[in-house]
Amino acid sequence: MMPSAARKSTAKIIVMISTLLLTAPGFGQNTIEGDWMLYLYGPGIGNPGSNEAKPSIEGKLSLNQAGRGWTGHVEGGPVSVDTKGNQIEILVDSRDLAGFRFFRRLQGEFTGQAMMGSFTIEGYTEQSEPGGSWIAKRFEPPQPSQTRGPVDITGIWTPAPGVDFRKYSMDLTDEAASWFENYLAHYDHPNVRCVSPGIVAMVAWGAYPFEILDSMGRLTFLYEVDSEVRRIYMNGKAPPEYYPPSAMGFSNGNWNGGTLTIETQLLEGNIRDFRGEPVSEGARMHEQYQLSEDGNTLSAVITLLDPKNYKQPPIRRRKWVRNSATEIYPYECDPDSFYRQMYNEDKLDMYFGRSQRRLIE
Repeated sequence: MMPSAARKSTAKIIVMISTLLLTAPGFGQNTIEGDWMLYLYGPGIGNPGSNEAKPSIEGKLSLNQAGRGWTGHVEGGPVSVDTKGNQIEILVDSRDLAGFRFFRRLQGEFTGQAMMGSFTIEGYTEQSEPGGSWIAKRFEPPQPSQTRGPVDITGIWTPAPGVDFRKYSMDLTDEAASWFENYLAHYDHPNVRCVSPGIVAMVAWGAYPFEILDSMGRLTFLYEVDSEVRRIYMNGKAPPEYYPPSAMGFSNGNWNGGTLTIETQLLEGNIRDFRGEPVSEGARMHEQYQLSEDGNTLSAVITLLDPKNYKQPPIRRRKWVRNSATEIYPYECDPDSFYRQMYNEDKLDMYFGRSQRRLIE
């Protein structure tokens, strides 16, 4: 249960949201089908209608009618949706920083142009969340930053608390679900044997810094994790015919105002995150980066385009802060420690028998 002060703060926020939404165009239209932007506010953050208010979490919500009910997705992952009259309840599964699953239960009301209400937390989280308020507005495609580009994003960036839902489950195709059913992270995850999990997983991980260098016609991202190097060609360079699929793929970038868009192709088969959901060879990744007005925060929206494995594209949101005092350290990884454990536990035959788990097409 939320503390008294938090409940009062949340109640105040909901009242202010209501005032804003009751005057919104389209109030009274009861269809909720379509895409929305969902914003969660924690206690004490402030009035979501003011310029100072910032959501603690945000994500894309998609709703589609299915018979007499609804199917829903948040950031590409399935959620349960129940409605009664103009009341709505959405249950979103997420993971905490330790990887454990928990749920956010959103309850409120809707019009044709907006939704609003409060949310509570169900299940264990490493860092407790008190719940709060939420609103949803009709989704509009993101507009390029009005800042004249390109902007200077060079330097060392360290992870910052983000606005990512950390959605736990994704809407896998039957083929992907069948493959994933027998996945065992301790034996099958690439990192346990010091193999790169690939850029799709790495770009969304929040534990390591990275550095951006700018040179003629190219940006270079130096990741501490796995000591990986990524080249983003800004001059329209096409991959050579003989260029093989790889963990980093082949990336092209361009500036649209102050927004950096990166398209990555030629990804090898790999995994999406720590859970091990598959990324097929031939999948693509779309990223958009924006720099804050003060130049100290870099934000990214990352979308995986892999229809072979996902019915809806998975979305991640990340933030980093500029930190010149940080060092990029060598990434030390000893695969012998993994194989030694397999040998000592007499599991090498089992491990080699699972070799098909490490061949993702």
